[in-house]
Amino acid sequence: MALLVGLNLAACAHSTAPSTPPAATAPQLSAAERSALVTQAEQRIAANAPAEALPFYRQLWDAGERNPGMLYNAACAASLAGQKPEALQWLERAADAGLDDAEHLTQDTDLVGLRDEPAFAQVLAKVQATDAKKNVATDPTLRDEVLKRMAVDQAVRKALFVDGPKPGPEKIERLNEVDRDNTAWLKGVIAKHGWPGRTLVGERASKGVWLMVQHADLDRAFQRECLTLLENALAAGEVPKKDVAYLTDRVLVGEGKPQRYGTQFTDKDGVMVPQPIEDAAQVDARRASMGLGTLEEYAAQMQRTFSRPASATPLPVKQ
Repeated sequence: MALLVGLNLAACAHSTAPSTPPAATAPQLSAAERSALVTQAEQRIAANAPAEALPFYRQLWDAGERNPGMLYNAACAASLAGQKPEALQWLERAADAGLDDAEHLTQDTDLVGLRDEPAFAQVLAKVQATDAKKNVATDPTLRDEVLKRMAVDQAVRKALFVDGPKPGPEKIERLNEVDRDNTAWLKGVIAKHGWPGRTLVGERASKGVWLMVQHADLDRAFQRECLTLLENALAAGEVPKKDVAYLTDRVLVGEGKPQRYGTQFTDKDGVMVPQPIEDAAQVDARRASMGLGTLEEYAAQMQRTFSRPASATPLPVKQ
């Protein structure tokens, strides 16, 4: 499965991780050109034509694209297309660019055909080393508890749709039970430590805290309180911009207001579409300011990840 940076089940979204600067001699792409290539690649994979996605990824690489998530997605496309040497090359590029999710690398079914290769083991070792550096924490006990709870959060969400598109009441109740428990626990943690950022719990666990807050929809007041804390943590360099963007939208949509960054989708006639967006014509500029790709890219990634039709056209803002 594509590595969607920032994606969390039932919270929606993949953001674009920072990339290393392109080589000085690389042909530069405009934002629109880059977005078009990424979208074309994602649409080809969603249509079960991974080999057709590869030329678009190659163009992105030649133009200096070094986003680890994009490089990883290219590896998945090559692997699914049966292009093993190219898939391993893309994986190595992703590792060199800072890919850090070692667990995903070992579990992704897109890469099954690569795992017996010596080159895969070398890439995995590099990704594990990067992962370990990002998990350094001043409070490792708290970090480990966050990671454990994050795993449960994701497991119950993945289980929702195993038996069909409409989860039964027992699955919804289990989901709510997990969210209530995590929210109550987080309130105690935040009361003691403030926002648990990168320094306290490491980068991955800090993301886990954000994830649980995104899912604290049963306590909107707590989400709003956490948004202020998250904004302060951003100013201190403890969290990435994209986390603030996602939680901002989550809070606004929960309050019945238009979102700002287009991170929150809903179902309309069987198609995933963005909830209403304020000043939608400028949404891509706002997304770029928070380290996110275009809304068109995001919709294509959503379609691929959830195997459902998706559109970048938002619902209208209610007058």
